[in-house]
Amino acid sequence: MRSRLAVLAIGAMLSAVVPASGFAQSDEQAIVAVVTRFFDGMRARDSAMIRSTVVPSTVLEQASGPTGLSEPRSINWFIERVSAGTGPGGNELIQDPKIHIDGPMASLWAYFTYSRGGQTAIDHCGVDSFLLRKGPDGWKIFHIADTHRTEGCTPIGKG
Repeated sequence: MRSRLAVLAIGAMLSAVVPASGFAQSDEQAIVAVVTRFFDGMRARDSAMIRSTVVPSTVLEQASGPTGLSEPRSINWFIERVSAGTGPGGNELIQDPKIHIDGPMASLWAYFTYSRGGQTAIDHCGVDSFLLRKGPDGWKIFHIADTHRTEGCTPIGKG
């Protein structure tokens, strides 16, 4: 009986660490998964999905224009704007993310393209920069910054 309880306890611990695929997810994979889920939420205009990837105090900024930095905006402003639209949401794709991790903090930096909902033409592109923290609820985004340009946009996957 005692050995059976030990086996059950070990199995419970492993299932908390190892996903159903049988392989432990690395922090890098988890970070990319959070950012991917954020973009999936944008495409689906799903406010709950987007909220699942961020902390409530998340800030968004854009590095562009004459002053070099936009006014900080709250994630709530962004979510309300995305979810209020009709039809498919925008399609943001990233390429070759660069991830840096130091304990409970990480950054993901990647080239992106953005196409308006339902369209294939690139509306704009630039670089996305996400800051994430790791807490009891896993990796969550706490700051998003990007650049924004309409020229020199290279389609992702097309070299």
